[in-house]
Amino acid sequence: MTTGRKQTRAPARKRVSVRGATGSTVMTVGWPGSPDALRGGASKDGKEVKRQAPWWNYALLNRERWRDTEVLNVAQQTRAVLMWDRLFLPRNAEPRPMPGLDTRIAEVSIRYVSEDKNWQYRVMPWEFVLNSAIRAHHPHELSDVYRLPVIRRLDISDTGRSTAAPALPASRWKVLVVLSAPGFISRKYTLKSELEGIRAHLPDADVQEIWTPRYRELQARIAEYKPDIVHFAGCDTHQARALAESDEWTAKESEVILAQLCDCVPDPKDGMEEVDGYAMLHEDSDLMHGTNARIDCVSYMRLSKLFDKHHPALVCWNLYHSGNRIAAMTVGEGQAGASIGFQDFIDDELAEEYFKEFYIGLAASKGRVAVAHVRALNGLWRLQGGLRGAGIVLWTCASRLSEFDGSDLETKSLEPTRNSEFLGKALPPGICQFHISVPAGLNYAQLHQKQYPFENFRIFLKNPLILNNVNIEVRLNGEDRELVYRKQFDLQAPFVDLRSEIEFPLTSPLARSCGESVVTTLYVKLSHGDQLLLSETYSTRLLPADQWRFSAQSAHTLASFIFPRDPEIEALVLKAQKYVRVLRDDATAGFEGYQASSPEAVDLQVRALWSTLLHEYRLGYINPPPAYSKNTDSQRLRTPTMVLKGGWGTCIDLALLLAAALELVDIQPVIMVLKAHAFVGYWRSIEGRDRFLEMTDSADAGEKWTFLPRRPVYGMFLSTSLREIQHYIDTGELVTLEATLLTMMGGFDEAIAHGQNNLNDPQDFDYMIDLMSARTAQITPLPLNFA
Repeated sequence: MTTGRKQTRAPARKRVSVRGATGSTVMTVGWPGSPDALRGGASKDGKEVKRQAPWWNYALLNRERWRDTEVLNVAQQTRAVLMWDRLFLPRNAEPRPMPGLDTRIAEVSIRYVSEDKNWQYRVMPWEFVLNSAIRAHHPHELSDVYRLPVIRRLDISDTGRSTAAPALPASRWKVLVVLSAPGFISRKYTLKSELEGIRAHLPDADVQEIWTPRYRELQARIAEYKPDIVHFAGCDTHQARALAESDEWTAKESEVILAQLCDCVPDPKDGMEEVDGYAMLHEDSDLMHGTNARIDCVSYMRLSKLFDKHHPALVCWNLYHSGNRIAAMTVGEGQAGASIGFQDFIDDELAEEYFKEFYIGLAASKGRVAVAHVRALNGLWRLQGGLRGAGIVLWTCASRLSEFDGSDLETKSLEPTRNSEFLGKALPPGICQFHISVPAGLNYAQLHQKQYPFENFRIFLKNPLILNNVNIEVRLNGEDRELVYRKQFDLQAPFVDLRSEIEFPLTSPLARSCGESVVTTLYVKLSHGDQLLLSETYSTRLLPADQWRFSAQSAHTLASFIFPRDPEIEALVLKAQKYVRVLRDDATAGFEGYQASSPEAVDLQVRALWSTLLHEYRLGYINPPPAYSKNTDSQRLRTPTMVLKGGWGTCIDLALLLAAALELVDIQPVIMVLKAHAFVGYWRSIEGRDRFLEMTDSADAGEKWTFLPRRPVYGMFLSTSLREIQHYIDTGELVTLEATLLTMMGGFDEAIAHGQNNLNDPQDFDYMIDLMSARTAQITPLPLNFA
């Protein structure tokens, strides 16, 4: 009933969860039974999300820095909760609902107008943020393995286009599989197994494939065939660039490969070297493969136009970096009903396992995309060392929460494939498959630092089985000795990764006694009962103990060659005592590291070490000792004793020498490694280093972050972190020193200036090793004889 009186709403009926007017709501969060439980997106929130979103993607890309350290992991989760509370739990507001512990799925819905509007909400890793908020609200009720699946919806109602999603029929789908491996990419990926898997998991579908198409050819094929599902496989532009620049190619091969790769458009938004995209065959390329093939880096803006003439119900992108833009724009601009992509990296076998369970679930649920997505995520989460950190994103143009309503949702649609115990005596042929590869060379440093003797060691079961009591034996042969590893384990489908399990006893003198590179073999034997599953010999080279491999998988072992307990390092510090007393104008001063009163006092301790090396030792420069292993990406390194008694060293020898002296006096060093050079640095305070590790410094306020497809391990901070590293150098919390100036009688201040100039070219920077982080990861000094 209406009266002439002005109506007011009681507080209890107010939609206090709406931030700003309804028209200003940018995103909502809901779950089955509460589709619009939370609303957010006022203008002030948008600015905060715009600031935080690129940083969060950067943080998750570098998640190896913090995810395995409880304190750092909790710090990032706390930050995510604060972000969540700012959006949905303002001060003095009524408590907001949160998903229950039995909730099967949550849906984040984001208003979409155009690609450059509200982009920060699309790239925010809501999966991590929401799960962090749930853990904060239920700290004592959740297990460590709890994860709530999250899907994302783009609300395109403001675009003027039809909001009706293309419907996926209940069965008999038309599926187009796009397999793109042009040029040098075909040497890394065959993609045939992916096509065979899709056909096996969708037996009732009409599956057609197109191999390494050009852009216009693919666009025409989609318009002609009108598929319900389009599945893309191959390389994204970032991975293609990383493969082209990989150190596994010879110099001549690298020159040819880089010439194949056409330039991609730089991303103006967030500082990426190039936009997300898909590596396809160039329109002007006459050949698919070979040295004359050309590769077109098709940007995500162009990819969405592949669907201008036909809107599929589902588009799947089995590519790195395909979640935030490629899959999102497929729905927002390409008008596909749903699209799946990866936020950044994913293990190739995990990606294959995801799509296996997804397509099986899609068939079992009769086309319920969100249900199949949840099933596939559950399948990955049950695997040991499965999907962690950033993950897999499902975008839709219509809400999928209704797929989880109703009694017709069968449990088997949500449950991943169960394994059953194998009770027979012998496995049928072809059930067990192996992916085993060895490095070109290995040495004591790699074995000592758990750089395992195999680059890959995975055993696959094609059927959903559990094979109990499998025996493995590995033998590393060399001269008159051998190292042996034996173990019994249970093999479960889809695969078991034994790479990190295989270790050799390091008490044997074999690895440490090797003075020159020698050819050797690794013998592998796998058996189940009386059945021999594998018996194979792999050749490699055993490198000298002082030879460091600087390939991507072994570079972190450089920290093993920093020897603070070398007798000559102790003698150096003893000689430096008189210098530190003079520099600090204190007859009682010594080397107390960070217990000194200020960062300036830390600088004086480092200056004293520099002055001692400069005036007491008069070092010279010399090239590295011969390695005789041109194909093993390695260099022989000198110990501090060899440098100080011999009177010379390379750039890396001198950097390691200074790092060892700094570590001995409790000043935390870093090693900066460029493409063809290395130098040393140190943290002026432990607090500054902690801020760097926790990623909580004012550097976070930057709106641009570099995203490159390389991840830090074992205390290494790769080119993804360069901008952040430079921030700490600019603020004076991290100091770099050009150690080769010791051979030219260069002063301490001059060394600092040269160290800063070394980082002027971002393309030349490879990585930084933070020694304290490496030691925490058990990258300890090698037990070598310093005589």
